[in-house]
Amino acid sequence: MMGIGIIAACMLGFGAGAGVMLQRQRRMRMRELEQISRLAEQIMNEITISAASSGEETMFGRIEHQLVRVQEMLQGRKDEAERSRDEIQKLISEIAHQMRTPLANIRTYTGLLGEEPEEKDYLAALEESEKKLCFLVESFVRMARLEQHMIQIRKEEKDIRRTIQNTFGQIQTRAEEKQIRFAVALPDAVSCLHDPNWFGEAFYNVLDNSVKYSEAGGRIEVDVSVNEMFLKIRVRDYGIGIDEGEEARIFQRFCRGNRVTNQPGFGIGLYLSREIMNLHGGSMTVKRMDPGIRIEMNLPVSEVNPRQQK
Repeated sequence: MMGIGIIAACMLGFGAGAGVMLQRQRRMRMRELEQISRLAEQIMNEITISAASSGEETMFGRIEHQLVRVQEMLQGRKDEAERSRDEIQKLISEIAHQMRTPLANIRTYTGLLGEEPEEKDYLAALEESEKKLCFLVESFVRMARLEQHMIQIRKEEKDIRRTIQNTFGQIQTRAEEKQIRFAVALPDAVSCLHDPNWFGEAFYNVLDNSVKYSEAGGRIEVDVSVNEMFLKIRVRDYGIGIDEGEEARIFQRFCRGNRVTNQPGFGIGLYLSREIMNLHGGSMTVKRMDPGIRIEMNLPVSEVNPRQQK
């Protein structure tokens, strides 16, 4: 009996020891999984990690080493993409810079010609091409500067009504050529910090887009309102509109809608407008209408009087 008791006690002791060892291993695996989870989180947050268990012939050591290698590969690809982007932007800026001088020469020499009737027709075509090239070059310069963060948005002006009204003055001639009518709803006073030059350009591009793709004798509705967070400018036209699925594409560089036929343009204006709005801390969206589209520009509000609310 005593021998059986000793055997039983040994088996109980062995079982208890095995249970303790199993619990210890389980806790160790949980700690290793938590460490792997933290490493993965650091990779997603772009925090540099290191292999603390480097050289250990364990599963955790191998996984840790692999995660370090994954981060190094991702960082290498990111660095390469940034270098390529910077090189492309510098190339665009350099091309635009180099084109300015010959364009200026073309403008000078065309001004000295045009005595004969047939020469005037040729010169008119040449001058139109020169204007398009100048516009494209200046757009390239602005794109490169915006993307390289070389342009500082100085939000010094509060009276955005003045900026909006000045922009309408700039687009008036183009609208009158097509007999486009504007219906404008503008509050009596609106206070919103912005850079009048850059925001004016963003707003002009939106108006110009609506005029360009509206039929002669058409109507464009502009509604300006304010809520607790944003000043909203909605520009609704009744033009050719866009196809379903093009809502995001029209803000891309050099992208023009499938419905565009013979309307002039390069697909740059709305891209620049959205970049300018982003630098203001705002946003731009587009909604398909029937017919036409509605573009909404949102600017963060500052010091808005309650009586301005609509």
